[in-house]
Amino acid sequence: MRFRNSDGRIRVPLALVVGRYFALVLLGTILTVGGPWALLLGAMARGEVLPADWGATHADETISGIASAGSLDSESLPSAYQWAHVSATGNVLSTGMDEETLANVRKSVSSASADETSVRPGPDVSSGSYGQVAAVMLADGTWAAISWDMMPHWADHARDASWPNPQDLWLVSTIIGTFLMVVLVALRAARVLTRKMEPLVAAANAVAADDLDRPAGGSDVAEVDDVLAAMERMRVSLKSSLEEQMASEEARRERMETLAHELKTPLTLIQGNAELLAADLEGDRLQGEQADEARAILDATHRLDEALIDIIAAWQEDEWDGEGRSEPDTDSRG
Repeated sequence: MRFRNSDGRIRVPLALVVGRYFALVLLGTILTVGGPWALLLGAMARGEVLPADWGATHADETISGIASAGSLDSESLPSAYQWAHVSATGNVLSTGMDEETLANVRKSVSSASADETSVRPGPDVSSGSYGQVAAVMLADGTWAAISWDMMPHWADHARDASWPNPQDLWLVSTIIGTFLMVVLVALRAARVLTRKMEPLVAAANAVAADDLDRPAGGSDVAEVDDVLAAMERMRVSLKSSLEEQMASEEARRERMETLAHELKTPLTLIQGNAELLAADLEGDRLQGEQADEARAILDATHRLDEALIDIIAAWQEDEWDGEGRSEPDTDSRG
């Protein structure tokens, strides 16, 4: 493979031209995914966001704190937890849980044995709930329960209640960022590839417009430059062929004009003498066989002149067919 074109510019394979945009997409994807993820990790490090496993990690600690306090203070609970306060029979006294998880709590509390002071049932998948639950008996015989899921949460209660979940926010920002990045890279790639193809379009338009004096030029893309080189060879070959054809047609034209001139000169002489004989016929100076021969000569010269005019006209029409029919040369009619 040649590494430089006819203009001395370095030729780059088309695979590299296209491949760099795949590399840009890969780099952009890393940034659009990693950027929001880094922001989320930073928020976790600052304590603004509780990690997805925060509820499970601190569940025992939180339950122990509630048991030690002897009451459930929902305002002091971390935002990773939902809560419920139920009686020993499972009646709901107050709650902040969803219905499916609350049903699991009530069922577990109602079925707890008399010597049990805490329960931690598994999620009731049959009810559509996947939340983890832990409950502890308070001093007054009621139960305090908490539930949590494997999702990150805003540490601030107000923010957690009104803002999108941090994980959802990360997913949405990643999807939107990736989509915008791909669109921008695609637009840039289309613009660059279109510019790389412009020499091909220009060379093809020049040939279509019969501008065979314009060189095809070169390109810094190897495959495009190869096509341009082939088009340049085609242009040179086509121009040479047309020039040879034009020279051949010009030679034919000159031969035809010479032949017409050589035929017209004696024909004009014969026709002039025949017209003199015709004048003698009108004056009755020729009679009999001489008169018949004079008329035959005159008629023959007229027919030969008309035939010669028709031949020249037909040749000229065939010569100019496709570029506009030309009228026979007036000089060919004598």
